[in-house]
Amino acid sequence: MPRILFVNDLWGYGTVTMAMAVAEELRERAICRFAGRGPGYELARRDCFDDLLRVDTMADPMLPALDAAIAASDAVVTVLNGGVARKAVERGVPCLFLDCMLWMWAQPPAVPPGVPYLTENFPGTKERLERWSDQLPNGEIVGPLVVRPSRTRAQSASAALINFGGLSCALLDQATLVAYATTMARCALMALDGSASRAIVAAGRHILDQMDQEALRSITPDAEFVDLSHDAYLAELRRSRVLISSSGMHALYEAGAIGVPCVCLPAQNLSGSLALDELERAGVQRTVGWNHLYGLDRLDSADEPEACLRIGACIQRFAADDQAQQRLVQDLRDRLQPECLEVIERRQAAFFAQQGDYGAPRIATRLLELLHQPAETPAAATAI
Repeated sequence: MPRILFVNDLWGYGTVTMAMAVAEELRERAICRFAGRGPGYELARRDCFDDLLRVDTMADPMLPALDAAIAASDAVVTVLNGGVARKAVERGVPCLFLDCMLWMWAQPPAVPPGVPYLTENFPGTKERLERWSDQLPNGEIVGPLVVRPSRTRAQSASAALINFGGLSCALLDQATLVAYATTMARCALMALDGSASRAIVAAGRHILDQMDQEALRSITPDAEFVDLSHDAYLAELRRSRVLISSSGMHALYEAGAIGVPCVCLPAQNLSGSLALDELERAGVQRTVGWNHLYGLDRLDSADEPEACLRIGACIQRFAADDQAQQRLVQDLRDRLQPECLEVIERRQAAFFAQQGDYGAPRIATRLLELLHQPAETPAAATAI
């Protein structure tokens, strides 16, 4: 069977679950290896990959272990990692470049000539791909890059799942991320006020171990704090009547696929903040965000460090702001009312359907087709 190497950009869980969705479609048709480190690697090692390489995939220059893994592969799938795509071309290894954030980029990603570029759909994606068609001539839009669910939400679903995913951002320090998770979990638990049969707080171990769980259990004594594999997370999602989540696209798409209404929290990074704006414009999600609480606006995707610095300042301010926390708690209580959740679920389902068919089967097919194309020499590929 062909050997496929998946490489991500060390940015949270989202880019890892994209790779997982494609690897699931290749089960028993390819040997799938994952390269990465940090929270994403910890998630990947508990999932569907046949082999793993713990390595810094963003190191510059590229580390020898990753270079050797690329050279030893029959094909490479790179998720938002241009350096890996360039190295694959240099080594003459077929490569696919996956993206999920074209809709927010200020400039088109640097994709090597001849490398197929596939980007996940979201409002604004089509317009940017058309605008940059000369720089992304091999561009293609695919539907949600989430694992196709074998089952939808259980009829008896009664839990509340509070999700923080990988919660990784190279532009925010660990203390800020922990403050975000702790304060948002407090607000969510206060809003639930014991109304769910179970309250589950899910995050990576790097966050859970530093959260003030004792203080949070003073609000909900039987709250569960768990670091879940992706399969276990999806199982808990099926048992939940609501998902309360930091505003990652893939958490929203997974909830849409399973039929669980998702209530978004203010974001902890730039993509989440901009995604909330798009979801509000599309009539899918309304939330009290940093713009409402502290007037945060005009975030610029061309200057992500500055945007994240401003978001981080909001997080730290919010952690000490009882009045703002009470405002969010009340907003959450309103949105957690059964009639409101029904509206959210309907709008979310319509939005999910508008994004198109599941993207992973198309990417798996495209990858297998790529393996059967005549190989180019590195020099020829570079000259395209």
